[in-house]
Amino acid sequence: MALSTAPPRAARRLTNLDVLRALAALLVVAGHSYALGGRYEPVIPDKWSDIAIHQCASGVWLFFVLSGYLIGRPFVDALVRGDALPSLGRYAVKRAARIYPLYWLALTAVIVTVGASGTKAWQYPVHYLLLQNLVPGRQAALLGVAWTLTLEVLFYAAIAIAAYAVRRVVDGPVAPARLARWICMTWLASIAWGAACALLVPDTTFGVWLRELLPGMWGEFCPGLLIAVSAYLAADGRWRRWLVDVPGRASSGAVLAVVALTTAVVCDGVIPFSAGVRTYVLANTMSAQIFALGYGVVVIHAIRARPWDERAGRWLLDLGLISYGIYLLHATIGLALLTPAGSRFIPMPHGGFVAGVVHFVFLAALTVPLAWLSWHLLEQPLIGWSHRVGRRRVAPSLATAGAPAD
Repeated sequence: MALSTAPPRAARRLTNLDVLRALAALLVVAGHSYALGGRYEPVIPDKWSDIAIHQCASGVWLFFVLSGYLIGRPFVDALVRGDALPSLGRYAVKRAARIYPLYWLALTAVIVTVGASGTKAWQYPVHYLLLQNLVPGRQAALLGVAWTLTLEVLFYAAIAIAAYAVRRVVDGPVAPARLARWICMTWLASIAWGAACALLVPDTTFGVWLRELLPGMWGEFCPGLLIAVSAYLAADGRWRRWLVDVPGRASSGAVLAVVALTTAVVCDGVIPFSAGVRTYVLANTMSAQIFALGYGVVVIHAIRARPWDERAGRWLLDLGLISYGIYLLHATIGLALLTPAGSRFIPMPHGGFVAGVVHFVFLAALTVPLAWLSWHLLEQPLIGWSHRVGRRRVAPSLATAGAPAD
């Protein structure tokens, strides 16, 4: 049987992916809550426990894989079927309504409570438009976690531009194997970009900026794009084997995921800085690509599996629905707690395992209720509004071209 990853034209929500969103968001919260103990997440681990803490950041790569599938799927469906591509106007409205309003509130809250020391007047519009990754040294300024949102915005634009470029080249249905080959070529190009930056400019601000540009991070979205294509590869033996059969089987898929994720952890957290700056930075850079591969296999099994929330509890699905709020608001609250005025509310102002657990629970307890309110009062109404606007402004033939679940 072909791997069933593409829903029918009447798009259905894959609840297991919401569960993965919840797990990704909680991983990031766990990593950032470590800073409440007076020490930021260790870039270079000093002890074995640091390795586990450092890997919490890999939740970001899981988010990128999910975006590659959910955002790329309607474009892949349209290209392979020869249908009209999603309307750019409707697409832009939906994406902007989903990502900007809550981000604007969070960024403004950080500027008011924490300050914006060193930020020049012309840089504020750059941050509010989520374009800070295009400016060297500004990626993590103001609201640090927003550097990933910049990549999301750039990916939204890049995948639409790429789809329309392919349509210009191929007037009609695109062979799935051909599309998969093109995606793999861009993935290899992204790996080459990251490796070149790591080897040529490993330990400079400019080098970090180059590695965190979309060309270097594009590869983290590629597994999701390939999953979207894999639904159409039943008739192609070679591509079917590597994109459907091997990762889709319970046994081989589990082995592939474990090997990939373990290798990524070794590259990201075990290789010492004493191995040399270039070796260390190259291993760290490649670990993101390997994490994406492992998480891609996890996403494949999540799509095929029965709904996890039926067995694990509805609360996981609910956390997935509010995961964007959790991701943004935990960082906003964390920055406020690290100010002199906010530090007095930190329950255990020191490090250690027990303190780390307490700080994670504390930060999650502050964040989740606010994220729940954000979802019900802001995000969900805006999602509904963007859908209604899209239906009014888009011709019926384009309105049914398929859209990712929000």
